[in-house]
Amino acid sequence: MKVAIYCRLSREDDDKLHENDESESIQNQKSMLINYAIERSWDIYNIYCDEDYSGIDSERPEFNKLLEDAKNHKFDIVLCKTQSRFTRDMEIVEKYLHNKFIEWNIRFVSPVDHVDTLDKGNKKSRQINGLVNEWYLEDLSENIRKTFDSKRKQGLHIGSFVCYGYKRSPENKNKLVVDTEVANVIKLIFNLYEQGNGVTKIAQILNDKGILTPTKYKQSQGINFKNQGKNIDYWCESTVSKILKNEVYIGNLVQGYNRKVSYKSKKMKNQPKSEWIIVENTHEPIITKEQFYKVQEIFKSKTRRCKNGEVHLFANKLVCLDCGTKLYKCQNDRGYIYFSCKGSKKLYGTCTTHSIGYENLKNLVTEKIREKILAFYNFDKISDDLFISNDNLNKTKLLQKKVDMLSKEMEDINKAIKELYLNKVSGKVPEDVFDDLNSSFLSDKSAKQKELEKVQNDLSSLKEKELNSKFIKEQKEKIINHFKDFKELNYDIVNSFIDYIEIGEKDKQKNTQDVVIHWNF
Repeated sequence: MKVAIYCRLSREDDDKLHENDESESIQNQKSMLINYAIERSWDIYNIYCDEDYSGIDSERPEFNKLLEDAKNHKFDIVLCKTQSRFTRDMEIVEKYLHNKFIEWNIRFVSPVDHVDTLDKGNKKSRQINGLVNEWYLEDLSENIRKTFDSKRKQGLHIGSFVCYGYKRSPENKNKLVVDTEVANVIKLIFNLYEQGNGVTKIAQILNDKGILTPTKYKQSQGINFKNQGKNIDYWCESTVSKILKNEVYIGNLVQGYNRKVSYKSKKMKNQPKSEWIIVENTHEPIITKEQFYKVQEIFKSKTRRCKNGEVHLFANKLVCLDCGTKLYKCQNDRGYIYFSCKGSKKLYGTCTTHSIGYENLKNLVTEKIREKILAFYNFDKISDDLFISNDNLNKTKLLQKKVDMLSKEMEDINKAIKELYLNKVSGKVPEDVFDDLNSSFLSDKSAKQKELEKVQNDLSSLKEKELNSKFIKEQKEKIINHFKDFKELNYDIVNSFIDYIEIGEKDKQKNTQDVVIHWNF
């Protein structure tokens, strides 16, 4: 009889090894199984070993090599210390121990827990062992996740790599400190965007300056960092955009924005913002909060930029007073720049041009903003309409209660599915009844999962509104004071003060034109 020995060691065994119990080590597994085979006069065909692989991982290289050799019947017996060394996945137990191995005429033996597929009488105990092993790993995964979340909530960084612009503190690997070599690059990116440059233009500027991309910089520091992107040698729009949206640069630690789909899968799924773990003021900021949130407001406006990546003063701010269509920038052969209603250019358009000169509008807006600053220099007069309302706070509480309720209901369904499976294995529930009940449970779980995701998204949106309103309340005085002595109108000033501007059609007889400015406050 030819036997294949399989050994596995994973991180889940680390605690045992730290306690000087080396019974699970690869070497001791080998020794025990070799002796076991020799005592029974079995010829050892090969020894397959996987280190640092979980028992739920189906991509173990030696494990898959073993299965391929078993399929080709290169041996007669698979020998493991325990069934859990072979796998902790119940689906794999059923697929191979109770189906494929029988089909391939392969016997499975694990001496410690007395598993032997030659003995048909202990099939139920093998199934229960498989289920217990899987639950163990599920519970372990959940405990690890809770431990990590606890550390995240304490403001400890637990990721494998830190964000560009920071490095690990020499005194505490879970704390971030500013990387002075590239902090100025972060400041440059925010300043360029605030000045009206788009992410494409900023990427071009960084490339022209020969600044290393985050990936190339980390690699130059001897960090074994890999990026799935196609081109790591050049700055691109997505890299710049991610930096501009990352709260880490104002001293906040943002973690838990994605999670594994399940403990059985390596696939990651983005979490709704309400599920992110954000701890404020955990490390030194590179960017001020005022500048960061101003940049976020510019992002929300989805401003269209010119071909050179820059924006004009009134980009995305001008609309027609009569048809509501946006005005776009034009230039005639003499170089005269003006704005015109898009509705007038459509086939059989029902609107007129509503044309207004760029310089005329610039002078008018400059005058009105200066009037606004004088009128509202006492910031207490600024409207509080944008502040978070009690109604929103009540909605937030109700949505959070619903999230908690749906999460609890899904936990109950999971427990019911486990209990149902145990009853099936023990023979208390017939196969056809199991299939019907299991299908019903899974359908209910799927529906609740969809409902939970919707409620989480609604909650995330409300919390984001609350955050934005809170910021406006804190910063309204600073906006006025910051620009009170401005000399030249720029996009930053326009975007800070103005929501949008309605442009009316000219009255050629009276030589007048309605221009209605809608302010941010």
